[in-house]
Amino acid sequence: MVSKLSYMGYALRRIALKTAVSSCLGLFFFFYLQYSESLTGTIQPIEKTISGILLSILIANCAGFAAGFLNQWLDRLFPWQSGFAGRFLLGYIAQVIGLSLVAGGISVLLIESFGPAIFWRGLSITDEDLAWKFFILIVVVVFIYKVIYTILYSYRQYAVTQIETVQNERKQLELQFEALKSQLSPHYLFNSLNTISSLIYNDPQTAEQFIRRLALTYQYILSTQQKKYVTLSEELDFVQSYYYLLRIRFQQSLTLEVNLPKSILTSPIPPLTLQLLVENAVKHNTITPEKPLLIYISAVDNTQLRVTNTKNESVQSSASFRIGIENIRKRYEFFTAKKVEVKDDEKFIVSLPVLRLRETTLQKSIA
Repeated sequence: MVSKLSYMGYALRRIALKTAVSSCLGLFFFFYLQYSESLTGTIQPIEKTISGILLSILIANCAGFAAGFLNQWLDRLFPWQSGFAGRFLLGYIAQVIGLSLVAGGISVLLIESFGPAIFWRGLSITDEDLAWKFFILIVVVVFIYKVIYTILYSYRQYAVTQIETVQNERKQLELQFEALKSQLSPHYLFNSLNTISSLIYNDPQTAEQFIRRLALTYQYILSTQQKKYVTLSEELDFVQSYYYLLRIRFQQSLTLEVNLPKSILTSPIPPLTLQLLVENAVKHNTITPEKPLLIYISAVDNTQLRVTNTKNESVQSSASFRIGIENIRKRYEFFTAKKVEVKDDEKFIVSLPVLRLRETTLQKSIA
């Protein structure tokens, strides 16, 4: 209800502004034409030309609203994005013709019905200069109007673009926050502390290394929460640290292999993408010495990253798995129209498009 009232208020303010501007232009046309056509170079008293003044305001408002409808029609039929200069020229010519027909047509109809004196005494419709003055005024006024309209339209489009950019960045950060929460969950920390507790007496050296790697993973998670993307090499370093923690838990039952060309290591990737896929593979598969799990990260023609894992039966729910894949898909939509592909067959395969961004853009975003 509030939004409808706000919209109605905005619409009424626009109508009031259009009416005020059109009325002022109508008065300007009336007094200028009357003064220029007067033999003595004077303006007749207002009480003698009140009908002409009111009719001029009425005609100007009709022409003004016709110009508004014509602009809306042209915006739909020939959007500014299709060609700025062409759209400006087309709109200018169309409105000069349209306003000349509307204002001139109504004026001629009134004069033929009530006589020239309906505007002011002494008006001569046989004077060719009057028609030319009227047309030239329309040409000048429409040009000024088109310039102002174009500036306001460009500003409005710029504002809309800025708002959409901010909204997209906010959505992206929300998605990254969802990925971040899964890594900072109490369950993740609880498992890590349990592992440290079991190691601290049996193997203090491994426990120390485990703590260092755990600190590195948290440092990476916290340092990338505001970044749109990181380099693939940075993400791989994080995944290797994360894999070390998993190896302490699963020993030889879990294997991670990475085979990527150096040419794509500087390409950008949304943070925590590969880690989420590794985590999903571990979470949704049974891992035992009898049923080991292999995760393989590779590239296809330098255009796709491929994360493949073998499959073992698991009693884990697939809800978190779907959330993780959907999170990755949505984050990739901010950077490319190429889709994240998922193939669930004998092996589980996720294919990620390799992002290609300009070096300057990359440096700015990951700084």
